[in-house]
Amino acid sequence: MKKEDVRKFQYFDGNKKYTRNLIATDHTTFTLVLMCWNPGKESPIHDHPCDGCWMRVCEGSVEEYRYNKDESTDTLICSSHFVYKTGQLAYITDSMGYHKVGNSNSLKAATTMHLYMPPIQKCKVWPDPTNASSPSTSRLCFHSEYGQCTK
Repeated sequence: MKKEDVRKFQYFDGNKKYTRNLIATDHTTFTLVLMCWNPGKESPIHDHPCDGCWMRVCEGSVEEYRYNKDESTDTLICSSHFVYKTGQLAYITDSMGYHKVGNSNSLKAATTMHLYMPPIQKCKVWPDPTNASSPSTSRLCFHSEYGQCTK
């Protein structure tokens, strides 16, 4: 997609860390989402209970931290760190670990496109990596759908 094609799906909300904006879905095999990251904000550590997530950075850069569960200490241990810039691609599935993604730039927003196959309805979230056996469950919502705000 070109920048001008992506812009019609961009919805930023300064009161949120990021927004999830639905581009397309067939509700069975895939969901395509544009995520708009406010400066300096990140997701919590989370899983992907689908066949994985493909991510493309559309604008700016984002950082990804991957975690593995240490059963002996009941903690999530950071196993790797990646920086992705405009045009770069990434992939994650639970067999590779859990992760958090964020925009570490404190001045500029970032946008990333995510392809989930099949669509993801909810995921596990770890607000505290020192308590790996007690994730919470988050139901995913969209802040806009097909270029229209859902408020």
